[in-house]
Amino acid sequence: MSEKRGAYRFGAVIPAAGLSSRMGAFKPLLPLGDSTVIERTVSAVLPYAAEIAVVLGNRADEVKEVLTKRFGNRVNIVINHEYRATDMLCSVQLGLRKLGRCDGFFLLPGDMPSIGDGVFAALGDAFDRECRVIYPTCGGRRGHPPLIHATLIPAILAYRGDGGLKAILRQASVREVACGDPAILFDLDTPGDYQSIQSRRDGEP
Repeated sequence: MSEKRGAYRFGAVIPAAGLSSRMGAFKPLLPLGDSTVIERTVSAVLPYAAEIAVVLGNRADEVKEVLTKRFGNRVNIVINHEYRATDMLCSVQLGLRKLGRCDGFFLLPGDMPSIGDGVFAALGDAFDRECRVIYPTCGGRRGHPPLIHATLIPAILAYRGDGGLKAILRQASVREVACGDPAILFDLDTPGDYQSIQSRRDGEP
């Protein structure tokens, strides 16, 4: 960890409460290598976050068991009991209420298990007291996870309007960091996405 990055304390919120309806299978517990999708996602951000909140909903007990066995108390489990009727903003709000003091937080959807270390490192190195949202980019396109300044947390927690989290972030000062990692643009929505990520892990074209 760089000297600059070490001066800041980052958290992470991982929303993973959805129904996985487009996938046709339950995404968090899909096998990926010798692990599962949700374990890979948590493992990716773990070295860069002092505290992590994973927000569960659908089949929460099963996912909680897997995460607790793997990570113990290094991960805070939060349950969104209204996951069928709410959007990602609600899960993010629940997760933020579980985080302790931090200077900023990574927002990483639970179905993005392949983001490389370099992305988190680059975002942390670009963080300062001025910019409110830092996005990684690949090929000029913004991806996940944004690194969001803690000064936006009160506005996120209070927001009840249209547009969800995007409506809040659109009003904030933004910086982009070119990372060159296509995984920042790739989440697992469909069986084809899952096959693609498995092929890349296996070294297939």
